[in-house]
Amino acid sequence: MLVMVAYVKGTDVRREMTRIREAVARIGAAMQSDPDAANAFRDATALEQLGSEISDGASDFRVWFAAELADERHIPQTRLAGILGLSPGRVGQLVRAGRQRKGNPIVDPGTQPLQPPVVLAIVTGSLGVLICHRRDERPPWSFPGGDILPDESPADAAARRVLVETGLAVQSVAVLGGRVHPRTARHMIYLICQPEDDRMVPAVDETDVDLDRAEWAGLDTVRDRMPDMFAPVKAHLEATLGSIERF
Repeated sequence: MLVMVAYVKGTDVRREMTRIREAVARIGAAMQSDPDAANAFRDATALEQLGSEISDGASDFRVWFAAELADERHIPQTRLAGILGLSPGRVGQLVRAGRQRKGNPIVDPGTQPLQPPVVLAIVTGSLGVLICHRRDERPPWSFPGGDILPDESPADAAARRVLVETGLAVQSVAVLGGRVHPRTARHMIYLICQPEDDRMVPAVDETDVDLDRAEWAGLDTVRDRMPDMFAPVKAHLEATLGSIERF
């Protein structure tokens, strides 16, 4: 069984795969130089088994991801066929097979090391809801927030992260909901927050490695920029911002 971890910000998929290839090459060289032939052969067998596990996991993930793209990201299967370079019939097979799987076969919350929970602040005011644009565009837009530090409450973490990321002081009002994120497998906590001054213009520090801008957004804008937002967040914003026009 492979031990998997949750998404780490800034991870470059191609670079990580290159590192895997380099690690396999180093392992092969170490086995070749091992004076104990029996031990080296046992290691070679273990490496083969690991390779099979990785291959099987990647194949299962490919099937699951096809269904994820079709159902969660709402990409039509005809368009998906062009993106993946497959026939529509083959894409249909993958999607149907992926729908039979109960969860991401690689990022399984039951097998990964414990990760700190993440808090996201849903900050609304007279100008709309506070959103931030990510430099790595994974995803392009998000609500301000971040990891909760040890011995820190979600409310304190939300206030700290919003101040760091946007320069705005906020207070938590209520817990909106929580979930295990379907793509990152991180435990997410969503807090309803109010700004101390809802007319202040948010500002991102130029040295921030994660964000390059923050702004107030109206309901239509946030729907367009975050089409896959958590359903309770969407319902809250529709109820709160329905009559607000962005200035």
